[in-house]
Parts: sequence; C-alpha cells; structure tokens
Amino acid sequence: MVLILAADIGGTTCKLGVLNEDLDLLHHWEIPTNKEENGQHILKNVYDSFKKNASLKKYDFNDVKGIGIGVPGPIDFENGIVNGAVNLNWHGKKNIKEEMMQISQLPVVVDNDANVATLGEKFKGAGFNEPDVVCMTLGTGVGGGIITNHQLVHGHNGSGGELGHIKVDFKERFKCNCGNVGCLETVASATGVINLTYHYYEELKFSTMLKENILNKTVQAKHVFDAAKAGDEFATYIIKKVAKYIAYAISIISVTTNPKYIIIGGGVSKAGDFLIHHIDSQYQSMAFKPSLDGTKIVTAKLGNDAGMIGAAGLVKQYILEAK
Repeated sequence: MVLILAADIGGTTCKLGVLNEDLDLLHHWEIPTNKEENGQHILKNVYDSFKKNASLKKYDFNDVKGIGIGVPGPIDFENGIVNGAVNLNWHGKKNIKEEMMQISQLPVVVDNDANVATLGEKFKGAGFNEPDVVCMTLGTGVGGGIITNHQLVHGHNGSGGELGHIKVDFKERFKCNCGNVGCLETVASATGVINLTYHYYEELKFSTMLKENILNKTVQAKHVFDAAKAGDEFATYIIKKVAKYIAYAISIISVTTNPKYIIIGGGVSKAGDFLIHHIDSQYQSMAFKPSLDGTKIVTAKLGNDAGMIGAAGLVKQYILEAK
C-alpha cells in the first residue's frame, strides 16, 4: 500500500495527515506548533508525531513514499526553501526540504500554505480536478493560489499567486502589511471589512444596527455580514463594496489564466452564497465577456483538510508520478 504523509504547519497547530495514493485522508490529527528557540523543533516534532501515529494505527512506515509540507511563507519551490515565516518564528532562509529529508530519510516536497490549500481544493474539493483553477482565501488577510494546466504557478521567485496584493483600492486609504497601500487584503479580508465599515460610517453617517459596535470600536466582519443578511442598508453597502473589489481582482485573474473555477475560501467565505451572489453579480458586469463562458465562482469545500490534501497532492505529482 502506498502512503503519503502531509503536514499543514500553522502558527498555532500543525495539521497532520496520512493519505493513500488517491488522496483519501486515512488518519488526521493536530499537534501544537512549538515555536520556542526560533522554531527549531517544529519539523522534528512533526516527524516524531508521524512515527507515533504509525505505531498507534499499526501501519508500516516502509509504505510511506514521501512527505508533503505546507508552510505560511514565501517558498523557493524548486529547492524547498522558505524565506522567513514569522508565524513560525523562522527568520531568514530555512531549507525545510533538506532538513526534513535528513530527519525522515524520505523524499519531501514543500510549498506555501495557500498554494497547498488550492491544490487540495483542486484535487478533492470545489475544483473538481479541473486543470485551471484559482483559489482566493479571505481570512485575516487574503491569500491564494493559481493552477494552470494542472500545475501551481510559482513565478520566478515564488511570488506567483499572491492575490491579496493585487492593487484594487486606487484611493489608497489603507496600508497593507506588505508595506504598500490599496492591496485587496486591505479591503476584502476580515480586516478589510472592518476598515471599510469604520471609514464609510464616518463619511456617510448611515443609520445602522452596527452603530454601537462602530462607536465602541468592536466591529467584527461577522457582525457586518449578519447585519447585511438581516437587511441593514449600511452593512449591505459595505458588503457590496467588498464584493466589487474581489470581483475586480477576479476579472484580472480571468483574462490572465482563464480558470474554470474561482474558489472562495477562508473564514470570510463562511458568509456562503450571500457573498458569492454579490461577487458574481459584480464580476458579470466587469469581466471580459468571453472569459465568463463556463467560469464559476464557488465556495471552498474542504475547510481545514484542504492543506493536508494539497500537501499530499504535491507528493503525488512530484514524487510518485515523476517516477
């Protein structure tokens, strides 16, 4: 039996999984991410947990053909080097591929966490294994991944697919964590929803059920979506603004890679069809018309499993199928 080990390493927990060649999750669990001493124990902790699980679940570790890893940082994909991952307390360049190969004596493939989540959705989720898929994750920030002709787009230095840094707000009202202003992340993430809520309340003075939260500076993105669903005029105005920014970014992506599925994931996507409807209606009005034919905007399906499945998919693509 062919087994693949997958690790989706995050700032709080490492999501670990054992999968078969068809990318079915056989076992999955989490361990805390140990960031002490510049995160030097993380990879060893991951490997030790895999070994312990093999003993508990009684499978032969000799059946494992590779390890796929997703990490929150910019990746030199060919060499498996992350150029810093602040959430993991990794500073400067770290060769994850080489380190994990030395620890495990197994082939290793490494990619950015948003890329592996995109690959997971492509293989087993909302992408239905189509060759051309884009995933946009709307959380505290905005991440993403682009797949064209079944291959992830990395670019010459690993910056391909950084969708959150498409410039969409040309009024340049909010500074992004990347140092620029006007990025999609500043107006379409959970933080972006809050940015727009405070900004437009000051500008327009709408009557809204969010007034108390706004005045107390306690607004959360969920408050705005819930109010919009309840028919609040101001909250609906904000969500339409968010949807327009996302649709603009998608319209650029559509004439660049022409994906079959544009998958919206992350915490903000929990707004579901309500958000998708607003994005799609804006997208239809601004996109290059031929690119609309057959393209669908959909919600991600896999949740927290996407990263593990995508990391295992890297092993399948670049180790198993490369032989």
